[in-house]
Amino acid sequence: MIELKFHVNYMDGRRRFDGLDHYYGAQSLLGLSQMLLISLHAFFNRDIITQAPSAKGFRIVMGTSRRGGWDQVLHLLITNPEIIATFNDIGKNALYDLLKWALVSGAGVPFALKYRKSTRIARDLEQKNDDLQERLDEALKRVHAPVKHQGLTVHVMTGRTNLATFNESTLRYIETELVEDKKIQISSAVSRFNARTGTGRLIGNMDAVSVPFYPEASLSKPAIMCLADSLAALARDRFEPVNLSVSRVTSADGHLKSYRVHTAWR
Repeated sequence: MIELKFHVNYMDGRRRFDGLDHYYGAQSLLGLSQMLLISLHAFFNRDIITQAPSAKGFRIVMGTSRRGGWDQVLHLLITNPEIIATFNDIGKNALYDLLKWALVSGAGVPFALKYRKSTRIARDLEQKNDDLQERLDEALKRVHAPVKHQGLTVHVMTGRTNLATFNESTLRYIETELVEDKKIQISSAVSRFNARTGTGRLIGNMDAVSVPFYPEASLSKPAIMCLADSLAALARDRFEPVNLSVSRVTSADGHLKSYRVHTAWR
């Protein structure tokens, strides 16, 4: 069996800590549990599930809490021999790299994966029709319940390593969405694409953090083929960017959240 330990700290934020409200704390821990289970299942099994209890080969167990703020210990227990072998192949550092990517990407925190294995796994998952970040959106909102209603800050730690911090800034990011009127032209490669819905993700280089995109209206067949060809090239480790006419979608403080795509061409 393999055991990894995480800490979830609820501390001073916009307001001073005077206790973790039971309802908001329970919502936050539920959200974090969902994010961890769905993410870890994706990393270990290369499959994106819709329900956290469907995760297989491991479990997360709550330990005792501590005084001074609220510190909840979480134990990741891996008991399945196949998942243990996968964990050993990925390595602890690359797994933590992936977890940080999964936890903060949807909260507007810039983060570049540092290891070749974590980059490969993230890219493989992005090429699936089911988007991992979309699966984590609702859970991420639940994690922020004590931030929104009590003005607290949430830290997710492993040892001395901070995997994620959720605060007023990340709350503003997930709760606001502003679509700019101006159209701009960008050049990016496609790391995920669903030809049926016209949705996907774009990257500026092979190691860049991906940005989601959605069609402003129905995309033309040439535009769809253009996007699909870029994705096919990336699957063969070739970076082939396409030109896109887009409108930026930002948070209230100007951070890019996604693009609305009007058309694409070579």
